[in-house]
Amino acid sequence: METNIHYVFGKEDLLDCVKPLWQELNKLHLDQSPCFKDFYASNTFETTKAALLSTARKGQLSIILACDAATVVGYCIASIVGNTGEIDSIFVSSGYRKMGIAGHLMDKALSWLKERKPKNMVVKVSAGNEKVFGFYARYGFYPCLTELQMLPDSYNNPRRKRRA
Repeated sequence: METNIHYVFGKEDLLDCVKPLWQELNKLHLDQSPCFKDFYASNTFETTKAALLSTARKGQLSIILACDAATVVGYCIASIVGNTGEIDSIFVSSGYRKMGIAGHLMDKALSWLKERKPKNMVVKVSAGNEKVFGFYARYGFYPCLTELQMLPDSYNNPRRKRRA
């Protein structure tokens, strides 16, 4: 496939441009999640957008779009709140993978973050999507902690066995 990828830089004004790809990413997480399918099934772009706008009000937000002509084929959202920089979300459409687009998005997002000198930089990976660890390791991100969350249907009976 011949492409002419160009990159567009912006802030929260570009959030709506990522919606179709964010929905594709959310579906991927839904399909891969071992325990939190209900979360991803009810997760909406509007909720995520509101959270990112809140992040922007508390700190700084950067959005980088990868475009093939007028079509957005990838994006990366990065933020800084306090002393922590974060790669909040990155995704490339399936037809455009293995072309170096995700790497370019990461390079550009990390440059933006490093210019602002946060003390820490993090990326969070959804359970079930551990295959991306190798990609992030190329940029110096390694698993540090594993956060376990109680499933909502376990609140009243935490010792109950759950289907795997």
